[in-house]
Amino acid sequence: MHLEKLDLNLLVVIDALLRTSSVTVAATELNLTQSAVSSALKRARAHFEDEILFYDGQKMSPTPFGQSIAGIVPEMVIRLRALSRMRATTDLVSLNRQFTVIASDYVAAVFLSSVVQRLSKAAPGVSLAVVPFSEDSMDRFNRGKIDFMIGPSFWSVPDQNRAALFEDGFKCVLCKTNPLCETGLTLDAFLNSPHVLTNFFVGHGKSHFENWLEEQNFLIKVAASLPSFVVLPHYISGTANISTIHKRLLSHVVHLEDLVSFEPPCDIPPLTEHLSWKNHQEFDVEAKLMREFMLEIAKNM
Repeated sequence: MHLEKLDLNLLVVIDALLRTSSVTVAATELNLTQSAVSSALKRARAHFEDEILFYDGQKMSPTPFGQSIAGIVPEMVIRLRALSRMRATTDLVSLNRQFTVIASDYVAAVFLSSVVQRLSKAAPGVSLAVVPFSEDSMDRFNRGKIDFMIGPSFWSVPDQNRAALFEDGFKCVLCKTNPLCETGLTLDAFLNSPHVLTNFFVGHGKSHFENWLEEQNFLIKVAASLPSFVVLPHYISGTANISTIHKRLLSHVVHLEDLVSFEPPCDIPPLTEHLSWKNHQEFDVEAKLMREFMLEIAKNM
């Protein structure tokens, strides 16, 4: 695509180079050869009549002109990607596309599994790629390379739209041999027991429950910290550990016969999971159809 003799594909390369300051890293990200990236940079330099980036030691640095377009090019590339995906589509049935969603394994288990089941009948040409929370996936979401993000409100990012999907409460899971099953799970017993928590090693890494503990100034002993909700109960069997997990997740661990669940000894505020998308997606009819499909499924949860 050319506009005023500018190949718009060059903007994708310039965007990657301005972000990474490396031909090697940009080539890997764009799945191009280093020579192809260097060639694209050469053509962009010829068009703009500026070096755009120059080598400052082993790292590339932007020229003043490069700095001036660094605030323009990323958003332009995002909108061009959205434009390239646009089709005169009016329903999901005829759609053939993969949507990418950032979500925890908890959301993947209790919600997205239902979405895929419904898609298999309503829109067999549509598929989902679920990726975990990470610095890389969040960056790709911000750049329009990932379609949706599902998470609590504290995972929000700038320039995003958001809609509530579903709400969930919590249960405490213990091993049946835990003496607390007989004596009762009081608040003191809860706070003095070893806990199995989550840590996603991105941002502050804490979940809704861990954030709430911090807000209450509750100090607990951590027996294990895991990057997964689904495996938490597996660290309870045969121990005195406690895990506080989502109620909707309980049905996914019923096969662990030595576990039992209790109501928490204190009021833990419910969690609301939100579906998020970036502003540029307002021009993507297919993404809008998928968004409405997911919101409709969430209504019946």
